[in-house]
Amino acid sequence: MSSAETIEEVPDIDGDNPPRLTRALVGHHSQQENFLSAFNGQRMPHAWLLTGPKGVGKASFAYLAARAVLTGGPIDALSPALENSEAHLVEEGSHPDLFILKREYNQKTQKFRGDIPVDAARDMKQSFNLSAGRGGWRVAIIDSIDDMNKNGVNALLKLIEEPPEKCLFLIVCHNPGRVLDTIRSRCRMLAFNALNETDLQQIVHGRLESSDPNEVAASAFLAQGSAGYALMLCAEGGFDLYRDMVGVLETAPQLDVEKLHALAGRFGTRATPEQFSIFCFLLAGWLHRYVRCAATGADFQPVFEGELALVNRLLAAQIGVEPFVALWEKVERDSRSVAALNLDKKQAVLEWMTGFADASRQKAG
Repeated sequence: MSSAETIEEVPDIDGDNPPRLTRALVGHHSQQENFLSAFNGQRMPHAWLLTGPKGVGKASFAYLAARAVLTGGPIDALSPALENSEAHLVEEGSHPDLFILKREYNQKTQKFRGDIPVDAARDMKQSFNLSAGRGGWRVAIIDSIDDMNKNGVNALLKLIEEPPEKCLFLIVCHNPGRVLDTIRSRCRMLAFNALNETDLQQIVHGRLESSDPNEVAASAFLAQGSAGYALMLCAEGGFDLYRDMVGVLETAPQLDVEKLHALAGRFGTRATPEQFSIFCFLLAGWLHRYVRCAATGADFQPVFEGELALVNRLLAAQIGVEPFVALWEKVERDSRSVAALNLDKKQAVLEWMTGFADASRQKAG
């Protein structure tokens, strides 16, 4: 089942801070005004493609927009009164006119599927052929189209080509360049940018009130504009993981074998998908910051002691940028396939860290 009413019966793929619990959107003011203007002006597109980096608030926007639309009448803001019964039903995941399309949880394997299957999209189409339970709008949130397989995307296309009356599709998209032209042409594009560090700190403090202020500030820096990653860094032990990662990197090119295997050992069979996702994000982010520093002369901002010494050593040795760019791209590419195909995470970490050691031995050509 993919309907919103089953959302509480399985673990939430978004962890302890799912977007449906968002009660006010931080930042993205022009995006909110754009949506409100279209709705109140009765120029409402039936499909919106919400684009931007992962974790910046696209899904949170979608749930707030759904809550606002399903309350009925003109909308002043995307923060409906909490006493409104429609808003409560959306937050609880039980609104009869809200359909959520996202990766499903497999009770047998105790894991989430790697994609959104075509059957889920077909279920949505069948649901939208019925009359609205509350007599108003029906809303679908697709989170995200990036997770849909080819047949699922085609099923979605057929639905938005000939949409039922008073149906709204809010489609979360992390990589708009990969979306079919036929989908893009039938949607209003609404682009979301990375959040600034002040907004990120506000979001983390609001969700995780007991968090250490220093960790919140560091998470806002490391998260690269993503509220989702800022929250995960604070909630999932991201700082200890980052410290251990840097501790291995700074021993390159030889690498401390004991530290290396201790780090990789974190990603054995008991590791959560969130922990591996955080590591991939942190390693790719570190490589990105180093490449920018080496290529442009920009300052490298360290988080923990040892980082700046490592960067200065690499720069002094005239290490070429190209192998680090190649490794950065490999981490980005491999992390997707490892997660999607449930490959050996420990082995992937060993390979990446060894790749860093190899890169640090090379000279600029």
